[in-house]
Amino acid sequence: MDKWFVQDYDLSNNSVTFKTDDAALQQVFDSCEDLCKKNIREFGDYTCLIEGAKYIGVWLETQPLGGEMYAKRDLSLALANILIFMRYQRRDGRLPGMIRNDNPWHGLSTHYDWMQGCFLPHAALKMYYLLRHDKDYLDMLYKTLKDFDDYLWRYRDSNGNGCLETWCIWDGGDDNSTVFSLNGIIMPEHGAWGKSVPPTDYQNLPFDSPQYMSYSYACRDVLAKISAILNNDEQKMWEDKAKAVLDKAYEMLWDKERHAYFNYDKNGNKVDALSQENVKCMYAGMMTPEMAKQFLEEHLLNEEEFFTHCPFPSIAANDSFFHLNPEQSNCYEKLLELGALSHDIDDNSWGGPVNGLIWQRSIDAFLNYGFHKETALFGKRFLATLKQEQRFVQCYNPFSGKAAPGENGYGPTLLAALEYISILCGVNIRYDKVLWSCAADMGSFEYTQRMFDTDYTLTSDGTNMHAYINGVSLFSMPVGTRIETDLEGNILNTYSL
Repeated sequence: MDKWFVQDYDLSNNSVTFKTDDAALQQVFDSCEDLCKKNIREFGDYTCLIEGAKYIGVWLETQPLGGEMYAKRDLSLALANILIFMRYQRRDGRLPGMIRNDNPWHGLSTHYDWMQGCFLPHAALKMYYLLRHDKDYLDMLYKTLKDFDDYLWRYRDSNGNGCLETWCIWDGGDDNSTVFSLNGIIMPEHGAWGKSVPPTDYQNLPFDSPQYMSYSYACRDVLAKISAILNNDEQKMWEDKAKAVLDKAYEMLWDKERHAYFNYDKNGNKVDALSQENVKCMYAGMMTPEMAKQFLEEHLLNEEEFFTHCPFPSIAANDSFFHLNPEQSNCYEKLLELGALSHDIDDNSWGGPVNGLIWQRSIDAFLNYGFHKETALFGKRFLATLKQEQRFVQCYNPFSGKAAPGENGYGPTLLAALEYISILCGVNIRYDKVLWSCAADMGSFEYTQRMFDTDYTLTSDGTNMHAYINGVSLFSMPVGTRIETDLEGNILNTYSL
């Protein structure tokens, strides 16, 4: 049975409370909670969480993931952020890249002018567990992802070489990315492309794209997981199809010496920019454990590249494509010559600044591969930046942590901060598992996640952490530890942070 509306589901009444003796961290938490509430908007039959700040719509690039993260506080909003994209999928399988509601005169509008990424599959699968294993929802999701994957391969491999393509800057939401602009592909001329055939006059586009391969990989990986749950005899088929995508991406787009993914232009030339697209691929799961370990050790943990004062610049800080501002740039003169410095590059750029969206994706990118210590290592630097700035914008300076001059209340930054708090000094429920985490030096705190009519509480006195379900003690452990349990509190794994 199709269930397109939130009211068709039996939803858990969820909430989070957090109290800490770290006043600056408490301010971050309280501000993020308040600002998230200001990002709630009506979209016809759906009440959704928008991207926030100057972005008043919901984007396929951000809001399925954003909704899923907010499920800890409001499951109805989270579900709406998933269902709205599923409901407005075109008959050919294309998902809307953006949905807006411009009342009172224009109303709800769905946009298919550019793809705008795709971070639906894994976020939508998590929703199945939050919906207490609703099989009707899972049947709907199966069809949605199958049709979208079919669409990608019907249209986005235009030269038939087995590699999916990006056709314009906004296809992946990579505004002002030097990956494009240093190839003469600039906004707004080459921002949008809404046709079902690739552009022929957009400089060196299409690009064979790792992130587009990762969108298909994510669809197929989740389809395999759904098949296992539904027992529909298609699990192995989808596992094989997912592996075929990863194998082709490794063959065509993975640099075996530098251990990273790169784009290739329509002439087969490598676009030699070491970028955050690799984090997107890790989030989607499109690296083997060995590939992910190589990328982590050689690049993410490299202080000259991605492990900066505030980590995750969108282009490696020592890369020839890196541009933050005229004083902190490896390519400013070239950008000036090309006329590629757009009006909003200071607060909306994927050419160098740290973006809240990278932080939002980084948690699953780490946890997909068991990089538990790294969630604490990177997360502490991220939260230190927010404690310093107390502004929640789209972009940050990787060297100083200074917030860009953008509008306060950018959703991905807010949600990434709340999520990192939950996995550094709190409770995080994922796929019927509970992560109880207390990194070292997080002080005294009490964190309670209410979900499934149950209170999951973690406290710390700065030396030991103590876990409770509905007030009943489960265990005590030294800080610097993460415990994974089932929903009943039975210990499954222990990790050092």
